[in-house]
Amino acid sequence: MFKILALCLTIGLALIGGGTICAAAREPNAPSEPGSAEIRIGSSAALSGPAAFLGARFHAGAGAALMHANAHGGVHGAKLVVDLLDDAYEQGRAETHTRRLVEDARVLALFGYIGTPTSWAALPYVKRSHIAFVGAYTGAEMLREPANPYVFNVRASYVDEANKLAGAMQAAGVKSINVLYQADVFGRSGLEAIKAATSPLGIQVRAVASVKRNSAEVASEVRQLIQDSHSDAVFMVSSYATCAAFIKAARQTGYSGHFYTLSFAGREPLWRALGKQLGGVTIAQVVPDAQDASIPLVAAYQKAMRETGDMHFDSISLEGYIAATVLTEGLRRSKPPLTRESIRDGMAALGRLDLDGFVLEYGPGKRGGSSFVALKVKP
Repeated sequence: MFKILALCLTIGLALIGGGTICAAAREPNAPSEPGSAEIRIGSSAALSGPAAFLGARFHAGAGAALMHANAHGGVHGAKLVVDLLDDAYEQGRAETHTRRLVEDARVLALFGYIGTPTSWAALPYVKRSHIAFVGAYTGAEMLREPANPYVFNVRASYVDEANKLAGAMQAAGVKSINVLYQADVFGRSGLEAIKAATSPLGIQVRAVASVKRNSAEVASEVRQLIQDSHSDAVFMVSSYATCAAFIKAARQTGYSGHFYTLSFAGREPLWRALGKQLGGVTIAQVVPDAQDASIPLVAAYQKAMRETGDMHFDSISLEGYIAATVLTEGLRRSKPPLTRESIRDGMAALGRLDLDGFVLEYGPGKRGGSSFVALKVKP
């Protein structure tokens, strides 16, 4: 029997009220069960550390989609199996995991990496091994420009998100912002996106400060952006733990301005970390409302989640479900026997993919996926 990895997780009460999520995850290089036909997909994601909620929930949704597909015959008669490794949202661990995965010739695609720095670490291996890299939980431009024939994005870009957020700032009368950004490729990507989005609207970026990835130590950054430099609002580019720590500390100083952040922070964990007392936050969201079962795609997602015993519906697991659905459609259009090359070609052949109103675009030079962005406000 194969060894179940960390995708079978018990999520603490402080995050989602408890519960267990599981999907078909196996240790890389473990032998197949006798007589089994499998399509092996590799993944490295944050399943521990301050960003663990993102990785756990994304792969809960992805696992639900893949388990549903397996229950209905799989793809080309084969079961979908995910070799999932925990990188704790650390670039070095993601690089090690990616090397391990691509060196296993049985791993036919990479899927569901969580974050920009970890995806960045994977890209050289993607290029050298000619393996499809699908559905990363990041909107960074380095996965989009220049177009990479092996990369298949699902979510909207951070440029799309920044433009939407800048429009909301303008509508709210914001004239100036300060920026807190993560000190890595993700933070710099978000910083450049918001600068480009706000400049044409006459919104001034006054002060910027960087914060270490996976850190909740923000006292210095609060001094720089709140106490030493006044602005109408603060734009944040980091994970939910860092954003929540910064907002709490800023409010303690008496700061009453609004906060804006990209979708990577994760609306549900950020809202929960802030509690009922703290608000004044707008976050971008790149999927529909996970609670709205009147949307056919959301209804299908909720049904698949219930089939796994998971009754927690959130934007992050919905994104994982959508990403895995896109991957499954690409596999179905790949010519058997499946190889890394045929899967890449099958993904590229998706063209205009309409998932009950959630539209994605693929093709020659097109790897952007969706452009859907909505805004959610915590008053």
